Amino acid sequence: MKFVLTILFTSLLFFNSFGQSVLGKWKTYDIYNSSIAESIVEVYEIDNKLFVRIDSIIPVEHQLDLCRKCSGAEKDQPILGLVIVKGAVQENDIWKGAKILNAKNGNWYGCQISLASSDRLKVRGFIGYPFFGRNFYWTRFEN
Repeated sequence: MKFVLTILFTSLLFFNSFGQSVLGKWKTYDIYNSSIAESIVEVYEIDNKLFVRIDSIIPVEHQLDLCRKCSGAEKDQPILGLVIVKGAVQENDIWKGAKILNAKNGNWYGCQISLASSDRLKVRGFIGYPFFGRNFYWTRFEN
């Protein structure tokens, strides 16, 4: 009986974790005040690489803002629709090797993305090495 219960429990854990994904829509929050929602982003995959695009901006007064402090292709582009993570690759359960754009200051930072739970995404932004960074969390957004 214990053997059957162990197999059943292990199977449930496997299928539950297998069904979880970083893909989908997530609500982002201010990195200094996690009670302030800022946007809804869409996390998607193309050719086994992860991308994140700003799908909507929550504060109405910022919906038409441009990325004035950005440089390169993002300079003066609407923040709404910007791809803020480009080309992360998965290593085990962590998406690595990409940078994340902070549209408020126009800076790109290293980033790692992983699931903290089925409804919580952990995003680590850093300069240089992941050790020199901070975690922030996004929550799964259901329409």
